[in-house]
Amino acid sequence: MATAQISCPVCGAANLTEGEIVGRSPGVKFKRRAGLMGDLLGIPLTRGFFMLTAPALRCENCGTVVVPGRR
Repeated sequence: MATAQISCPVCGAANLTEGEIVGRSPGVKFKRRAGLMGDLLGIPLTRGFFMLTAPALRCENCGTVVVPGRR
């Protein structure tokens, strides 16, 4: 995974570990509010068919997980 060097948006630390977010169908999605239509109306963060993944960075200091946008 090729990512630009970024700092944690919460604590500002520069030691982010590369990894992946994993999930199962229908996948992990972003929503502004919780609700019943989340699986249908959310913005997909993961890719795949059975095991869904998305690249992510995790801050070793505070545990914040950053998900870079898909291009």
